[in-house]
Amino acid sequence: MAYQEQQLEKITGTLQNVIFASSDSYFKILSILIEESTLESWQEPEIIATGTFADVQEGSVYAFYGTVVRHPKYGQQLKVMRYENELPPDEEGLIKYFVSGQFSGIGQKTAEKIVDHLGLNAVNLILDDVHVLDGIIKEATAKKLVHSLQLNLGLERLFQVGNQFGIGADIAGRLYDQYGSEAQDILIQDPYRLVFEFDGISFKTADQIGQKSGIDHLDERRLQAAVYAAITTVSFQYGHTYLTRQQLLQSTAQLLRDEELKGALEQAITKLLATHILVADNDKLYTTALYDAETQVAHDLKRLLQAKQPFEMSVADIDAAFITPGQLELDRTQIAAVKAGLNAQVFLLTGGPGTGKTTIVRSIVATWQKILQKRAKYSDQAQDFLKMYSVKMASPTGRAAKRMTEVTGHDATTIHRLLGIADLGEPEFTADNPISGGLLIIDEASMLDIELTAKLLAAVPNGMKLIIVGDSDQLPSVGPGNVLADLVASGKMTHVELDTIYRQGRGSSITKLAQHIKNGQLPEDFMQNQPDRSTFMVSHDQTDMAIKQVVQAAIKKGYTQDDLQILTPIYKTTAGVNALNTMAQELFNPIKPAQKSLQFGTTIFRKGDKILQLENDSERDVYNGDMGKIIAVQYKNDKSNDDHEDRLLVDFDGKELSYPKKNLNQLSLAYATTVHKAQGNEFKLVIVALTTRFGLMLNRNLLYTGITRAKEALILVGEYEAFSRAAQTAVAYRATFLTERLKDEVVIQQKNSHDKKTERAILKNILTFELIQSDTIEPLIGLNGITPYDFMPN
Repeated sequence: MAYQEQQLEKITGTLQNVIFASSDSYFKILSILIEESTLESWQEPEIIATGTFADVQEGSVYAFYGTVVRHPKYGQQLKVMRYENELPPDEEGLIKYFVSGQFSGIGQKTAEKIVDHLGLNAVNLILDDVHVLDGIIKEATAKKLVHSLQLNLGLERLFQVGNQFGIGADIAGRLYDQYGSEAQDILIQDPYRLVFEFDGISFKTADQIGQKSGIDHLDERRLQAAVYAAITTVSFQYGHTYLTRQQLLQSTAQLLRDEELKGALEQAITKLLATHILVADNDKLYTTALYDAETQVAHDLKRLLQAKQPFEMSVADIDAAFITPGQLELDRTQIAAVKAGLNAQVFLLTGGPGTGKTTIVRSIVATWQKILQKRAKYSDQAQDFLKMYSVKMASPTGRAAKRMTEVTGHDATTIHRLLGIADLGEPEFTADNPISGGLLIIDEASMLDIELTAKLLAAVPNGMKLIIVGDSDQLPSVGPGNVLADLVASGKMTHVELDTIYRQGRGSSITKLAQHIKNGQLPEDFMQNQPDRSTFMVSHDQTDMAIKQVVQAAIKKGYTQDDLQILTPIYKTTAGVNALNTMAQELFNPIKPAQKSLQFGTTIFRKGDKILQLENDSERDVYNGDMGKIIAVQYKNDKSNDDHEDRLLVDFDGKELSYPKKNLNQLSLAYATTVHKAQGNEFKLVIVALTTRFGLMLNRNLLYTGITRAKEALILVGEYEAFSRAAQTAVAYRATFLTERLKDEVVIQQKNSHDKKTERAILKNILTFELIQSDTIEPLIGLNGITPYDFMPN
């Protein structure tokens, strides 16, 4: 929906100067000399305008539409929603525009020829079709003119067109970055293409544009985009890697709100299969990306399981080197787990809180290093040998990696950083450029989705030992897949499940509660307060006030904002993340007189606030779920501000990062978060809020994950019925086929990337001519020990 004219102020004026222009976006701050204005109370001749602008020219006249906002330091400004280039209204002015110096090669006579032939609409005619200049000016000059006009006005036109369809300037700017001068044509003539190629245009938006542009509702582009949007939306919403054909038809019909299109949608699916956008595996339909990821994971796990060790390591070697770091004492089960982990090429270690996973990991690492030290004595290049087979540790989130470092004493990193994944998503380390080391330990594996797992395993070289650690009763990954649970279910890897609780003292009743929830019920003593656990059962409408009282009491006892974390499943309602963050901010970090602040949407950021990173930013090594603290709020003219625009400075565990105001969408307050966002983290005191209003969000894995974030103390607030329902409700089923692929797949014995057609033939155990030609199987398969004489009659 376009912006309503009556809701926006209009200012027409001359651009005096560009005060600031961001280097990595189209955000600018402009000084405007006002000629006409709808502002009734504005008396000044100038106004500051902020927003997203193309290559605006100083001295040119523009019409700006927006709202007046008050900056805490610089006063009132116009926040521009859209703008238009006010081209000269007569031929003389248009000639002056062309000879203004903006357009190389255009002098007075050339400008007069253009205007004489094309008239007052010359600019739009040229932008629509460069050939209108044929015979008027030289071809080379015409190309330069069109290029300059596109830089100056093409993006502005895209802003205007996008505004008609409710597309903001930021999205329009990204469209222009990706498609250049073709962006407007694509947006109007083939908007459904964007569903496949562009992140930021939903099918609903593309369909609105398509319908307004007159594209038929049975157009194959529309139907194919709807099918693709349906399968990707359902996959990412529910965690499935595939849908059945019937499920996909039903989901697409629901998206289109038309149950009479089955035949046309069948044809759309057939076309998407033919163009390899979708892949069919019997009755299962995948996007190509998810199919490739799932088959790649199965392939690489089989490869690693079958790979030879780089050097001999016997049971006796492990026994001789066995060591427990520090004062740790292991029982028989734990000792057996350590030895099993070192013996296996791929090892799964699972268990709940307090069951000793960290103890076993530390012992595995210590014993491995002792084995390496012994072997290095016999190597001519001892240091190179130790480096070649060193330990690598990684986790899906930065916070989990930091905790891994703290509890093991060894450096750990995020999986994204381990693989060198930049913002475009392509890893530096792959099958052709594998990571180095001899032992790789992946923690918090319940958070692994299928696509990240595929990238990870592809980069693990043959011979490297892989240890996967996690708690399969926690919430599954945000993205598609159910990797840890599928690996466990396959039975193809050495697996130790720890169920004995070793943790004693403060925090121990929390682990017992977790065990009960894991078994699908609340304990009989759920309502009885324990030394480390309390319950406050109130109605939904009273939950926020109960949490406020708990937080106030915790602050009096000395708990800091870093010690305490509020967890709730959703963002909305009075017991949701947004409302609880505002409440907790006022308690932990109340506003002070004359204190600087920056506002984004309804959130006000202040120095000292606990914040959460919402996006992966691998270039700056900060990731979705990382928590930090605002250490400074700086306005654009502050002497210490080298960005020259309003910004926050945030500390992430000793790493200071700058966030200009336009990037504040990457941050939120973090006093309260969803349970998903807290996964991989631990806190001294956790407050879990659940009410029956949370409906379908209430499940066993969510409750289990929430309470196991507490290291020392846990407080449960809300409705008993909600906690009981959550404990009894299994997490929603995820449709994946990884377990079956691990059980049945025949895997290519090669390390590097391979032909997908060949792989798919192998996955189905079909012997094809392509497969024979690929040289990936034994040509005399199944004929060991057989000679031609075996086929002759006696």
